[in-house]
Amino acid sequence: MITHIRGTLRTVGEEALTLALEPVEIEVLIPEHTRRQVQGRIGEMIALHTMFYIEGNAMGGRMLPRLIGFLSPLDREFFDTFCSVDGVGVRKALRAMVRPVRELARAIEDQDVKMLATFPGIGEATAERIVAKLRRKVGKFALIVNQDAADEKHGVGTNGSPPTAEPDVIRDTYETLLSVGHNESQARQVLDRALAAAGKKKFKSVAELIEAIYHQSRD
Repeated sequence: MITHIRGTLRTVGEEALTLALEPVEIEVLIPEHTRRQVQGRIGEMIALHTMFYIEGNAMGGRMLPRLIGFLSPLDREFFDTFCSVDGVGVRKALRAMVRPVRELARAIEDQDVKMLATFPGIGEATAERIVAKLRRKVGKFALIVNQDAADEKHGVGTNGSPPTAEPDVIRDTYETLLSVGHNESQARQVLDRALAAAGKKKFKSVAELIEAIYHQSRD
């Protein structure tokens, strides 16, 4: 399984790009948002986080291996989650990802069916299925740090967390926050705020705590 490739960007098309990895060139399918990010980098060395899928129908007798590429492992992980929804195949997901993953995840978390339905290939019925299946699964993607606004985070003291979650839930949530771009101080601050605001509620899972952090960040 190829999970990461690095090569010289040769061409960028509507749905795919080609990378030169001497002595071969490889075609890689990409989301629309990624296409816009790399289209001005022809001739430069770029790296992609990749995954394979098989395109075609076994009954039809023609199966084609395809490589899909993303600029970050989080984008790749979100794509895999996105494709788990009935009616959202690989090609549809690639076309629909016209905005940063953080924005797509926030639309899902906010149950904004109307916005989701405006993405290419995603009608209202599909948008409703996406929200129903993924609303509690994309919280960490909604918390991906926007680097341009990373210094604008508000914080509170970090003198420890009240006992409103099991230690392993707090630890795993902390690690999740680090994985989406928060530094150690930011991760502690948002955890402290969410736990302090919980009152008597006890978080039983990372998903519950992530959701609380996300909604608090929207206030």
